[in-house]
Amino acid sequence: MDIEPKDLFFSKEAADFLGISVQRLNKLTKDNTIKPFKKNSSGTVYLLQELQKRKDELAIFKGKKPISYQGAEGMFRINTPIRQEALNFSTLMLSLDITEKKLTPIFDNLSHSLDISSAITDDLIGWSTAFNIDESILLSNYETAKQEFCRLHETDEIIKIGDTEYPTLLSETEEAPRFLYLRGDFSLLHDTRTIALVGSRNASDKGKENTRRVAATLGHNGIIVVSGLARGIDVTAHKTALENGYKTIAVIGTNLNQYYPSENKNIQMEIEKKGLVISQFSPALKTERWFFPLRNGVMSGLSRATVIMEAGETSGALTQAKYAAKQGRLVLIPQNVFSDPSISWPHSLVRKGAIVVRTPKEIISTLSERLSSTGNERMATPDLFADDINSGMFIAEEAEYSAD
Repeated sequence: MDIEPKDLFFSKEAADFLGISVQRLNKLTKDNTIKPFKKNSSGTVYLLQELQKRKDELAIFKGKKPISYQGAEGMFRINTPIRQEALNFSTLMLSLDITEKKLTPIFDNLSHSLDISSAITDDLIGWSTAFNIDESILLSNYETAKQEFCRLHETDEIIKIGDTEYPTLLSETEEAPRFLYLRGDFSLLHDTRTIALVGSRNASDKGKENTRRVAATLGHNGIIVVSGLARGIDVTAHKTALENGYKTIAVIGTNLNQYYPSENKNIQMEIEKKGLVISQFSPALKTERWFFPLRNGVMSGLSRATVIMEAGETSGALTQAKYAAKQGRLVLIPQNVFSDPSISWPHSLVRKGAIVVRTPKEIISTLSERLSSTGNERMATPDLFADDINSGMFIAEEAEYSAD
């Protein structure tokens, strides 16, 4: 690639280009979120292409479509009662600037006097009066929301809690959202052989290596790997499943029309074809940073257990551990993470019921034993435990985790 001087930015220029402070830029660089082109005695130099990628990501949180998304059109049709209800619900969230949790009881209460599965435009006065919203504002927000819904893919689906298509495991939790937006293999929703692998975005090489081994072992035993498509541990888990022909579910913190972080776009698109991508967020809403910890509740709710492969004291993975404990799901911690003297959270979680496991195989046997003892189906059968993973890219199942 030919690089011209105009494509190179020093720190101050790079920060101005992104619209952030130099301090924030330095933090993103340290976290490896933004990769510098080079560092020398004169300072840190950034490449325009790398900065533009990050700028596209930041646009998601400003309610704008990143450059890579502009002009994209879907074939989605608002042609079922649930799709129409989801569009109406999103329109009201926009108009009232209200969260799903706060809107739900209001919406359900007024469903007795309004047809919530018919277009708002069919009874604009009724909706406007019921929710005390100016008709012009309501109509404008409805058209805006509808435009974003129509950008979904023709084969995407929306399901509602209470319907037979809604995953049973998730429906049993308080974190179950009213709607799920789906892209991919919908049949995976009804397979309860699911384990979530989560961890640090700034994962160590050993953390990624152990994640590959666990994801391979789970997939080899017919278990679906669930993760959040974040940098580090999450994307490593998804990649391993895909590379070996195993099923994986990505629970994302944006809507289905967005790809975040941008470097994981190709992986997300591959999961759309070979696995399942799930979002609880309407395509009409601006993505907020608090969406990401919120989706951890859904990820945990879809999974029999959560394995925290590697995490610092403030990692978002610990949010999922809290959700899992609340939902009565198991939390598993690799032995090498538990033995790390630089962090205290593993000991705290063990005191609350988390289990320390020594090998990838032990994750499956622990889940199988625990579920059998409560009358649930086993995660895998004993004869599968004895199978070897013959591919040379895997470390043997019986080997212990690598320590950092």
